[in-house]
Amino acid sequence: MSTIYVTVPGRIATKPERLASKNGTGVRFRIASTERYFNRAAEEWNEAEPVYLTVTCWRQLAENVILSLRIGDPVIVHGKLVNPSFERDGRVERRLEISAGAVGPDLRWSTAVVTRTRGAAADAPPGAEAPSGAVTDPSGEPPRTGGGAPAGADGDRRVSVLAGEGAVRA
Repeated sequence: MSTIYVTVPGRIATKPERLASKNGTGVRFRIASTERYFNRAAEEWNEAEPVYLTVTCWRQLAENVILSLRIGDPVIVHGKLVNPSFERDGRVERRLEISAGAVGPDLRWSTAVVTRTRGAAADAPPGAEAPSGAVTDPSGEPPRTGGGAPAGADGDRRVSVLAGEGAVRA
């Protein structure tokens, strides 16, 4: 049987729930993906019924989801489509889920300021740690301002992640 990979845009529908297993940290949450279409006859936008999918992710991706995403945030999820079985009332049931390899903000509906994890920063090519002209300390991290947020050479303050329609930078 072949593996099916899917990419699904949607919004986080449930609070990301931490999972614990002998293999490490995981997270499970649901997304709602709704198609919008224009009805030319009525000259109006309509929405189809939402499709709800459970998303599971593990290790560093799980940690980053817990730290970064909340209910209602627009996201794009990419991963393997899986069909696990479970027993309910003596019957075996199945449901479609996504085993995510990547989860990120949908930049059509939000803005984001990327903050690399220590592991990702260590794997980055030389010179990719900070934007051109930004001041950094010997560790490669931008200096901290009074608010604890990274700052560039011009002293601008940034919020780590902004998501949602109408998000405003601090």
